[in-house]
Amino acid sequence: MVGEDNALGDSGPAPLAEVETAMATPSPPASAQEKILEVRNLRTYFFTYDGVVKALDGVTFHIRRGETLGLVGETGCGKSVTAFSITRLIADPPGRIMDGSVRFDGANLLWGVQDEARFKPVRKTNRVKVTRRYRRIRQALDRMTAIRGGGISMIFQEPMSALNPIFSISDQIGEALVLHRGGEIIERLLNARSRGPEVEGAVDAALKVSRSSPPEAMRSAADAIGRATRLPSLGTQAYYILRGTRADQAKRPLLEKALRRARLSGFQRSYLKSERRLIENLQAHKEVYLEEMRHERLARKQRRALSSRRLALKLQGGYFGLPFVKRAARRPLTEELFWQSVGHLEGVSIANPVQVARGYPHELSGGMIQRVMIAMALSAEPELLIADEPTTALDVTIQAQILDLMRDLKSRAGTAILLITHDLGVIAEVADRVCVMYAGNVVEVAPVRTLFQRPLHPYTQGLLASIPRLDDPGKKLESIPGSVPNLIYPPSGCRFHPRCPQAMLICKETRPPMTIEGEGHRVACFLYHGPEPEPGDL
Repeated sequence: MVGEDNALGDSGPAPLAEVETAMATPSPPASAQEKILEVRNLRTYFFTYDGVVKALDGVTFHIRRGETLGLVGETGCGKSVTAFSITRLIADPPGRIMDGSVRFDGANLLWGVQDEARFKPVRKTNRVKVTRRYRRIRQALDRMTAIRGGGISMIFQEPMSALNPIFSISDQIGEALVLHRGGEIIERLLNARSRGPEVEGAVDAALKVSRSSPPEAMRSAADAIGRATRLPSLGTQAYYILRGTRADQAKRPLLEKALRRARLSGFQRSYLKSERRLIENLQAHKEVYLEEMRHERLARKQRRALSSRRLALKLQGGYFGLPFVKRAARRPLTEELFWQSVGHLEGVSIANPVQVARGYPHELSGGMIQRVMIAMALSAEPELLIADEPTTALDVTIQAQILDLMRDLKSRAGTAILLITHDLGVIAEVADRVCVMYAGNVVEVAPVRTLFQRPLHPYTQGLLASIPRLDDPGKKLESIPGSVPNLIYPPSGCRFHPRCPQAMLICKETRPPMTIEGEGHRVACFLYHGPEPEPGDL
């Protein structure tokens, strides 16, 4: 049977009338720009004591710049494994990416994956012995540091597993900010100003705003301080000073104290400049790794030169390595990262963001942790955002806010989104195209409007038939009989044929090819006889 979370979403059933309403104002169609992500013939297996689980067996799809692709299907069909394979986060052992290519902005993320392990079948069993070459695996993971975060960012379905319990929330968001936007942040600190008529005028205007004023007035006055100091995070800090419980006359010294972090001493400037050089060196490392993946060849000489330069920069820092010296020199950067983290937490509608930023993951509820993970993923403004059930633990109001945030990132930064979800209502509202998966295979790909109006594959038809209709509340919901097959022993031919009401003899013997059934519409089913797409048009 289709589980209750399979096609109906966690916020309850998505009535078909609501889906049609959402489709009335669809997302802009995908542009004719180049493909930011191209997945071809991706195969990921898990080697267990019971046998080899063929979790992904020839997955192919693409995403264009600025496009939102929805990935849907039942639990266990391979959606999350696809996301983890793209980002090279498959647990190894027992998992292993066996074959295929994942090209991100021209770089083959799976380059050399065939040389990372050897496989030997165990006689008289279904098991396979895997001998891993850990040096090659480590090199591949090092190369992925050039992609993760700034290139591809991910919102995990289980966010608690992605957060470190011994570091505060602001430390973890701040680490992502330094790694991917550290040069910009340090440049802003070096150019900030804490004195001058404009700054003093903004502070005086802010102090005239009392606690009884509306929040919009306080926020506007605080943002004026951020603009005057050329440090937007100071505006966030000033806002929480203005709305604090202290008396209005006690707020001037607090604002003046906040302004001190824009007043850098000589050795703080020296520390920030040395940190900027280190960040620039790390960026150069990323460029070398990207060159390796784009041209599929090693660049050892460049890496050695950069490593030597990085060591020289660390030695050049000298006394900055002493803990008590580093703490004092780093204080302006630490405070800047804290208040930027607060701003990102505000963006995901977290109540008391200052308190949450100072807290630890175990102090938060599941929904709060999910929002922290979303804030961290969005902070780097990635080129591709993989959202694995991003609204699972959130209520309906917060779901809408998170989807709005993703839309804003898409329109502002041109970010492409791979949205993995069970909720077809969310897909109808947000996605440009939809990719339907079943048992490790892609069975149908279509523009969102086409898929809802004219679903072709029997599995897709079954998913849509399980959505209740407001115009026919008495209608009994349909379901797909059976369950997802055991992928150690997958069915021959079409993997859906044991559950398909229209199965034919050929479905049991031969795997159906993907055929073209309309503009942008592809389906893998013997019920249709369109032409097969060209290799470059999958």
